[in-house]
Amino acid sequence: MTRPPRRTERTDALARDDDHPNTPPATATATRSFDAAKASHALLPRALRRRALVVDCDTDRETYAPDQPVRLRVTVRNRLPLPLRLRTTAPVPWTWSVDGVDRASEVDALPDEPGTLRFARRETKSFEAVWYQRIRVAADEWVGVDAGEHTVGARLLVDDPADRLAATTTVHIE
Repeated sequence: MTRPPRRTERTDALARDDDHPNTPPATATATRSFDAAKASHALLPRALRRRALVVDCDTDRETYAPDQPVRLRVTVRNRLPLPLRLRTTAPVPWTWSVDGVDRASEVDALPDEPGTLRFARRETKSFEAVWYQRIRVAADEWVGVDAGEHTVGARLLVDDPADRLAATTTVHIE
């Protein structure tokens, strides 16, 4: 019993015709690629790379009813006309917090594995998170927050002694 020919066997798409004018050369020409993000990481001081980034966070509203989800949008912008690369202290590039509690959880800890965060020149990246007005106090227990003012913040996970790469906003829960 013979099998039917496969699609690639039925077509001449894989055939090479060296005499055809649109056929690329058999050996690829060597080109040098320049990774500008690596160059900026090597040439620009760490402090300058961090000053080039601007972090901003905002919510969709300022006042929320109890148990209404709070949508947080974090925007990070590279102000330089050069690509940037930063090393992060965790595989995720950023984290958010509520009243100083990371990711609204007193239980979870961020991993200790390093990562990288890359920006093209003048690139703006946006991240989003949703907070359901609860703080995790145990592996299986969440507690609702009290009514009033709460500070919602975001920060990039880099070693930043000046804490420049962070932003906060205030929300009011009725």
